[in-house]
Amino acid sequence: MIKDKGKMEKNKKIKFIVCEVILDEIKNRLPKEWDVVSFEKKLHEKSDNLRKILQEEINNSQNYDLIIIGYGLCGKSVVGIVSEKVPIILPKCDDCISILLGSYKEYKKQITNCPGTYYLTRGYIGDNDNAFFSNYEELSKKFDKDTLNWVVKEMLKNYKRIVFINTGNYDPKEYREFAKKEAEKFNLEFEEIKGTDEYFKKLLRKNWDSDFLIIKPGQEIKLEMFYS
Repeated sequence: MIKDKGKMEKNKKIKFIVCEVILDEIKNRLPKEWDVVSFEKKLHEKSDNLRKILQEEINNSQNYDLIIIGYGLCGKSVVGIVSEKVPIILPKCDDCISILLGSYKEYKKQITNCPGTYYLTRGYIGDNDNAFFSNYEELSKKFDKDTLNWVVKEMLKNYKRIVFINTGNYDPKEYREFAKKEAEKFNLEFEEIKGTDEYFKKLLRKNWDSDFLIIKPGQEIKLEMFYS
């Protein structure tokens, strides 16, 4: 754990590169002096593409004193990333769900209890009327009703429930109801789980303990770092 990071980083230029799902949870609490760049959640669909975009942003941020990445391992999207001159801080966890649930341990517990789960928060839902299938309307125009039902069934065959993570960072009513309707639409179970703000509190307070990775300039982010 790095002590007194608040004092050490007080006058430093900080770049915050973050997924829009995570940004949605803390956007009203970010220090004004942080420069923020966020990327849309759909970039997670192709880890190589996300890695390329993150690396390019890091390369363009070498005039900062510190780079904070608001991503976890995220399908190995951060593996191989290097910042030549500037240290990097990032959460030591699998993905955004681990951050929202407070730890990889809690995420592992949820996976063990029900591996076929799709998670939603306000950030995941966004402005999409079909958060579970972003291309649902496109599919409905392409196929007749029977074929569409078969396609959806095949795409969902490994899922059993939709979980709404209530982080307490906003009024959940609208988004809870949306998640329930999505579960009903696709004949899945619905469950609400209380999230936690612990990762976010540590991140914003610069309390970078064992839940975070501290990457030195020139050091490559490696897969084993997340499991050591």
